[in-house]
This record gives sequence, structure tokens and C-alpha cells, in this order.
Amino acid sequence: MENTVAPAAATPRPRPQPFEPARHRRPAPWLALVAAGYALVQLLVVIPHTAHALGWDESVYVSQVDPRHPAAYFSAPRSRGISMLVAPVVSVTSSIPVLRVLLAVLSAAALYAAFRVWRRMLGRGTVALAALLFAGLWITQISGPTVMPNLWVAIGAVAAVGWFLRAPAERNARWWLAAVIAGVTLVRTPDGGWLALPLLVAAVAIRAWRPALPALLGGLTLGAAQWVGEAYARFGGVLERLKVSSDVEGGMGLHFNVGAALRSLNGPQLCRPCEVPLRHPELTVWWLALPLLTAAAVVVAVRDRRDRRERVARPGAPHHGHPLALTILPIVCAASLALPYLLLIGYFAPRFLMPSYALLALPMAELLLRTVQGVRSPQPVAVALGVVVTLQLASQHVVLGRSAAQSEKVNGSYRTAAAALHRLGLRSPCLVAGDHALPIAYHAGCASAQTSGNNRSITPAALVLRSAREPTAVLTHRSQPRPPAYAQTWVAYRLPGTDWTAHLPPDQARELQSRQKVSGSPGTMGAMMSATTTSWGGFEAAEPAFSAVVRERFQRYRHHVLATLRQDGSPRVTGLEVDFRFGEMWLGMMPDSRKALDLRRDARFAIHANPGPDTGMDGGDVRVSGRAVEVTDPQLLARFAAEVHPPEPFHLFRVEVTEVVRTAVEGSDLVLQTWRPGEVVRTTRRG
Repeated sequence: MENTVAPAAATPRPRPQPFEPARHRRPAPWLALVAAGYALVQLLVVIPHTAHALGWDESVYVSQVDPRHPAAYFSAPRSRGISMLVAPVVSVTSSIPVLRVLLAVLSAAALYAAFRVWRRMLGRGTVALAALLFAGLWITQISGPTVMPNLWVAIGAVAAVGWFLRAPAERNARWWLAAVIAGVTLVRTPDGGWLALPLLVAAVAIRAWRPALPALLGGLTLGAAQWVGEAYARFGGVLERLKVSSDVEGGMGLHFNVGAALRSLNGPQLCRPCEVPLRHPELTVWWLALPLLTAAAVVVAVRDRRDRRERVARPGAPHHGHPLALTILPIVCAASLALPYLLLIGYFAPRFLMPSYALLALPMAELLLRTVQGVRSPQPVAVALGVVVTLQLASQHVVLGRSAAQSEKVNGSYRTAAAALHRLGLRSPCLVAGDHALPIAYHAGCASAQTSGNNRSITPAALVLRSAREPTAVLTHRSQPRPPAYAQTWVAYRLPGTDWTAHLPPDQARELQSRQKVSGSPGTMGAMMSATTTSWGGFEAAEPAFSAVVRERFQRYRHHVLATLRQDGSPRVTGLEVDFRFGEMWLGMMPDSRKALDLRRDARFAIHANPGPDTGMDGGDVRVSGRAVEVTDPQLLARFAAEVHPPEPFHLFRVEVTEVVRTAVEGSDLVLQTWRPGEVVRTTRRG
């Protein structure tokens, strides 16, 4: 029989395959991508609106370490940590854009570092989602490049709680905990105390966390040392500083401030007094859901702990979830940090709750991912979660754009006012007082001072003495244009493009006018000089004899002739009554009268005293020109109505004088007397 089996030598041998090591897929750097996106939003959306000027509080913090500007008054509630943070940059450059960009990069790096502390405990995905939830908030994004402490407290709080939880097992974590607590306390000392309080209680009550106790106490002591030292140096002690801080905050006590917090969720950035309605309520879903999600996270964590105990009784059972402390401790610390702002002060700013938002983002992220993992079909739930997070980020972007534009408008007005003060001759060394003096003075390179209010730093007498040695301006706002009593005789100059008027001492105004030629062309010094005004009280103080003659001439008859400007620029002449009261000259009018509408549109006017029934010109002809400032203060309107009893309702305007002219016949001469603010009465005789 034929053998059909092939020889063994003919069988092909398999070729040896080259050895390939097992490939491990590198996890995506989600947290780093979130931090990079956070920096990118700041650079593209926030900084273009804020790179040109600093805000009110920012100018205070920066001025403390800026060698080119006098330091602004540093009130009792403030802490100097944020000034120390920017000191290296400010000492090298005065560029606000450079400062903004560096802070944007630094805040993004700090966000990454703080949330990375939690990666061992919660996992990469949870930590990245938590960072995204916090970094996606409009208040977090707009705060990144600003010189304000609240964001740094928030970032420090995330890191501090994370290092605290790792301290029992890791010796190095205790050093990091001490450093972070010291940094938070240095940046904002009261917040450092509220953050450390629940951690101290936990360290004392639970044996496993007691190794963290020295780090907590050491960090608090180190961070608060500067604040305590300054308390004794400036205020006479810690209790005295706390008392002054309470007065500045409007009286620390029981204030149910939750309503103010809700109304300002989408702005404004400072709500004081907080009487605004809630803006864009359709964009507040996340904020309103936050308490419910927090409660759900606690329920899930408690249930997880119960299930874990049951699994311990059944060896071999699968283990899922995290220790209860990873959920409860961030929530407790968030509540502690929120408590003073929700219950102890009477005003609100969205930035106050940033530390609470940052801490709550951790259990929120854990809850959301657990929800996805706990269902049978996780993919649809994951897609739905992605859509919800995307909509949340989009809604926050809408609020961010509006808030950044508002910051640009407000902060830009400070720089515009500062430029106008420069054109008025204010150069360092100089002094600015009055409404919004702190930020305007910083941008003008001047010192600032206040004679009243939360930032009171000088007495009126000391300010007047100082005004004799250096250029000084007192600012008043359009809503309250009357200068303080010590500046009633000072000369007023409207600052173009702003709502402020600068009042200069008479000698300074005369020197200014003697140096400048009044050209009257738009955008020049002459245009500003033509708007020089003073109150009637300032006129009386400067020229008591002449003002008495003018006032007597107006009071001789009841009705006078008012000239205003129509909408097309042509003159309108109407009859009017004039009243002198409270040291001012007043113009009262019927509601929506033509002359009132004229003055609301263009405040310039001239009023001619009634010449009388004959041609004798007894007492002369008198004319007052100026600007009419409408009174909107309800108390002042009520006071005027109580004394004058005009028909109600009515319009009331206060006169700001730019020129007073009296024409009289003396013998065979025609005598012309003219007075303008900052000048003496000029008399011209024509035979």
C-alpha cells in the first residue's frame, strides 16, 4: 500500500515572532486640559475687557506694593497676602496687561495643582470633572486674572482639605497642609479661620486625623502672624481690629443674606445694598440644583458606607465607592466658609462663595460619575450628562461676557477720570478725595484720602491743610453733585466722559487758569475750563458782597426769565420762580414741562432777574448762567416740599454757577460786573 504521509522534513516550521512588550494605554491628561482651557478662556474672553485698568479693590491691593504709586488706605477687614502674591510682578513692571496674563497662567497652574491632590483618592476622571465644574463658573473665570483674594482662598481650600485627608498616611502631606493653610490665612485671614475650624474639630475628635493637628495650628499661626501684628500696630489689638472690621462691613451680626446671594448669582459683582432683581433666572438652574445635589451626594455616601460594612461581613464581596469623609468633609468645610457671608453680613458679592463652590464640586463630580456607572446602560446617561454640563458651561459664558463688559465700563471710567485730572494739572505728588477716590487716584498716580465712610483716613481740616501744599481734587458724583462743606468754595470742573466733577481749591484753580489759554475747542483744556462751575454757596463764600446784591435783586420780584436750549439747539425763554434755601439756588418746575425736559437733555441755562415795571434799572440787571442739576434724593425733595409747599409732583434743579453778570448805571457810566468761579469780580466801566 502506498504511503501518502509526507516526510517530516517537508513540514513547514512556524516562524518565530518577535517579542512585543505589553502596551499600556496612557490615560488622557483631563485635569491638565481643564486647566489649559481655564487659562485660555481668561486670555481670550476676560483679559481683553480688563487689561486697561484695575478695579476698586485691586487698586488698593496693588498700591500696597507698587513703588510708583502711593499706598491707598488699607481697611481693617483686608489681608495683605494677595498684595504679596503680585509684588514680584508689580515691582518690575507697571503694565496691567502683563499682570493680568501672569495671573491667568498662575491661577490655571494653581487650579491644576490643587485638584491634583485629590487624584489618589477620587480618581482622574472625578477630579477632572470637579475642576471643570468649578473652573466653568463665570465668577471663577473672571476672577482668575484679577488681584483679588477669593479665588486663591478657593484653590487653597481644595488643596488643604485634600492634604488633610492624606495626612494620616503620608508624612509629607502634613507639611503641604501647613503651607496651604498658612497661604490661605495670609491671603484672607478670616477665611483661613473658617476653613480651619472644621478641620481642627475633626483632628481633635478623630484619632486617625490627629497627626494633622500640628500642621493646622502651625499653618494658622504662621499665616495670621502678619494680620495680628498689624492689628496691634494700627488698631490697638486683635479685638479692636475685629470691631473696626465689623463697622466697615456694616455691622457683623445675624443677617439672613441668602436672598441677596440668590439675587446676585448672575451679577452684579458687588451687591451693596443688594436691592437688584435676579438677572436671567433661566441661567440659574445649576445654582438652584446645588443644594439638592449636595444632599444627594450625602445620601449616596452614607448608603455606600452602610454597604461597605455589609461587604466586610461577607468576605470576597466586591468593593466600590470611597470613604464617607471624602464626601462629608468638603461639604462641611464649604458650609463653614459660606456661613459668615450668608448669615453675618448685610451685603453680598458672588466671589464670596467661590471657596464653597470649589469644595462642593468634588462631591458633585463623584455623584455624577457614580450615577453614570450605576446604571445598566451607562452610555445614554453619559451623553445626557455631557449635554447638561455643556449647557451649564454655555450659560456661564453668557454671564461672563456681560460681566466682563461691565467691568470694562466701570474700570475704564476710573482711567478716563484720571486722564481728565492730569489735564487739570494733577501730577504726583497730588491728592484725590471724595467719590471713588481710591481707584481714580491710583490711575492718576496720586494719593487718596477720605474724610468719611469705610475708608476714612483724614480729617477735613487736615485735608484742607494738605491741599495748600500739593495739587488736590475732591470728586463728586452726578447723583450727589454737592461737594462737602470744606470744599463749598472750591471751583468745579466736570470730567469729560465720566459722571464725576472735580472740585479744586480756588488758588489752585486760579493758577491753573493762568497757565492755560481757554481755547474752547473740544477735547482740550479750554473745553474743560468752559465747564467750570461752583455751587451758590461757593459763590457766596468767594464773593459775599457781590452775591448779596445778586440775591437781593432776584428776591425783589417773584417771576424771572429762564433761557434753556431746545432739542434742535435753538433757545427757549420761559418764566420761572427762583428760590434761595439751604445755602443753594433752586429752580422748581412743573412735571414734564418743556423747560424741565430741556434741562434734563442739556443742563446749560441762563436766568435773567425780573427788571421791574419801569426803566430805572434800580439795582441793575442781573443774570446767572450755569448748569442745572436735577435733584433725585427723596429726602432732599421732601425737605424742600415741607418748607416751600410747591404743587406736587414737581421737578427740582440745583444751580451750579458758571458766570454771574450785573449791569448797572452809575452816574453817566455803564458798569459791568462779571464773576466766574476761581476768579475775582471784574468791573468794566463805559462812559
